[in-house]
Amino acid sequence: MSETSNFLIYKHNMPHPHYDLYLHVGEEIKSWIIPNGIPENSKNQKVAVESGLFNKSMEELESQETIEDSYGEGKAELWDKGSCKLETNKNIKIIIEPKGNQFNGKYLLYVPNWGRSTKKRLWTIEKIS
Repeated sequence: MSETSNFLIYKHNMPHPHYDLYLHVGEEIKSWIIPNGIPENSKNQKVAVESGLFNKSMEELESQETIEDSYGEGKAELWDKGSCKLETNKNIKIIIEPKGNQFNGKYLLYVPNWGRSTKKRLWTIEKIS
């Protein structure tokens, strides 16, 4: 299934800095914690921890100054935002084509077999072009 959507990425500054990715997928806003930064090159795979669904709108999420997630609460800076094209496959694969200032190109979010049986689903994110 292919759709046009939007995204937000926050840089979450705390003792363990990381990025929070929010995607508007269908009727839901999904999010992932990316502890080791956004992949910048093709075939550079990083872990993305699924952090749940949100009842807030993207506009409400965009106005956050602090974020509380499983890594704790801390100041957050809006790192990038924009529109994107999404292709999803059975909730285990999302291809994102973001059109942001820093987050652009084509990325694959995927749940590998080893990430499906964990308490919080572990995904991988990699830049594919």
